[in-house]
Amino acid sequence: MSGSILVISYVLVAVFLVGFVVRSVRLATMPVHLRWELAPIPHEKGKGHYGGSYLEELDWWTKPREKSLVAEAKYMLLEIVFLKAVWEHNRRLWWFSFPFHFGLYLLVTAAAVMVIAAIGSVTGVAMATAPSVRMVCTIIAAGGYALGAIGAVGLLVKRAMDPRLRGFTSPAAVWNLVLLLGVFATGLGAVAGTAYFGNVTAYVGALLTANAGAPIPAMTTAHVGLTLLFLAYLPFTKMMHFVAKYFTYHEVRWNDEPMTAGSPMEREVQELLAQPVSWAGPHIHADGKKNWVDLATEEVGK
Repeated sequence: MSGSILVISYVLVAVFLVGFVVRSVRLATMPVHLRWELAPIPHEKGKGHYGGSYLEELDWWTKPREKSLVAEAKYMLLEIVFLKAVWEHNRRLWWFSFPFHFGLYLLVTAAAVMVIAAIGSVTGVAMATAPSVRMVCTIIAAGGYALGAIGAVGLLVKRAMDPRLRGFTSPAAVWNLVLLLGVFATGLGAVAGTAYFGNVTAYVGALLTANAGAPIPAMTTAHVGLTLLFLAYLPFTKMMHFVAKYFTYHEVRWNDEPMTAGSPMEREVQELLAQPVSWAGPHIHADGKKNWVDLATEEVGK
């Protein structure tokens, strides 16, 4: 590894970390969503399966709410790991979307093990570098690269051939898949070589110790470098949906907490309703001075 590659790697890691934190904080601090009921909500104990809610109960405000974290966890597992919604609503896309995402999950798992192994090697703890760990991690990584490549190629073909997808396929969406396909392809090349596990952990170890003289094979350097480039690019794209999805579910779809007098939610909603509206819709009659309360309460036709 040359000194320039080491410096570029540091820059890419820094861009990823800063961008990821900033985008995540912005998502977490967005204004409260529109308060409405979106059923079913899995955490509704005994009612979630048919779309019911605690509002069905007589004098519900006087009774303790019962939630099922097990039902919520089950829903999240099926959606995150198996893409349940895609299976139900667009099964033709699922056949490529599932291996694409599952391949990424396998690669994240393998990467975590190799980072831990690199840290262990640097600190003198060799437990994570046992031969069995190396073999299993290599198999997981190879499966991840293969599944990811199959999914990426399939999704590119679907976006090019399916008129329902072609209409809203942007150049950025195609580039994202091409870039990830490059990551998968170079990963397969690195696995096909010798000592994949050792080479990747050596690269990570070189970053941890600023060792520009570490002997890293060219294919491993190309693969890890392309992976770091992808990570640096990730926070500035729609692929941050894997973070946004948490808030989409927990703060939008599943947030059914009642708004009580004097609560932080009430104060936030009141502040939002007091904002002036300059929306250009002619039926809104917004002039940049009236707020949402004014527009919602004025007489029709004025």
